[in-house]
Amino acid sequence: MRYKEKEKLLLSKVKELRDKDWKFKGWFIYKNLNNFFFSCTFYVSLKENRISGYLDFKPMGIDNVFWDIIDEQPNKRMPLSFREEAAFCVHAINIYRYDIEIEDVANPDNEIVELLKIINEKVKEKSKIVNSSDEFRVEMMKDEETNAFGIITSLIEEQKFKDALEKIQEYRSKNYYPGFGSPQGDFYDVAEKYIKNCG
Repeated sequence: MRYKEKEKLLLSKVKELRDKDWKFKGWFIYKNLNNFFFSCTFYVSLKENRISGYLDFKPMGIDNVFWDIIDEQPNKRMPLSFREEAAFCVHAINIYRYDIEIEDVANPDNEIVELLKIINEKVKEKSKIVNSSDEFRVEMMKDEETNAFGIITSLIEEQKFKDALEKIQEYRSKNYYPGFGSPQGDFYDVAEKYIKNCG
């Protein structure tokens, strides 16, 4: 079986076998559950009969605030799937990574059903632990360098402006990636200006 045929078949099976509360688009499934955005990607191996990917999540509100900060409010009107695809959005936190072998590519139902079952269990587990933006920030704080934008955005969302400014200075001093360049500056510059306007 050629790669494109294999990829099309396996992704179509994900679409067919997923629980219907998950929406499907191209190479990922996604949903809004209790104001959290969950998404799960599916990458079909070129050379092997394997599917790999990851499940991640983030609060629905955090991207909205991020887009306010960078002055991209029209993004808030985009379809739900945009929160996975957007070039500029807050990184979601990974819950579960997987890499499974498909024994019979022509009949992959059993492996895919089992994978989707595990994914749903992981979503339920995380939903019991993280229910608010501040609880999500605790998760982000486990890797501040990766989640610098999200942490600052979360603090701004809760109007903890002093804490946000302190984090901006800390991350600058640690040379954490400042993000995109624009006429208004990098993300740290833009966030500082946004906080000033809020005050």
